[in-house]
Amino acid sequence: MEGSVLAAALFGLFCGIPFMVMGYLIGVKQKRNLLASWDDSSYSDPVLVGKIMGASVFIMGLLIFASCVGVITNLLSMIHAGVILCLSAVTPLLAALYVNVMHEQVK
Repeated sequence: MEGSVLAAALFGLFCGIPFMVMGYLIGVKQKRNLLASWDDSSYSDPVLVGKIMGASVFIMGLLIFASCVGVITNLLSMIHAGVILCLSAVTPLLAALYVNVMHEQVK
């Protein structure tokens, strides 16, 4: 097995799938305590914020897994996969910015 294919397989297995599972737990099962420094009283609608953040983490895991599959099947070059990985890392950051601006509790 070529080195980049093995690396992509391990990265997809140990990074992509766990992020998808964590996104499911946060968004669907409402395990919001998996988010760092979570406080329900900080947001006007904590259930909606949990769904938004869970969806963004799931999308991040899906993008990571899809880019790894693309590298393994030679549909993507390593440069394209790197761009997708950078975009996947930005997704939860943008979601966190959105929920902090739009759903923050007014004090």
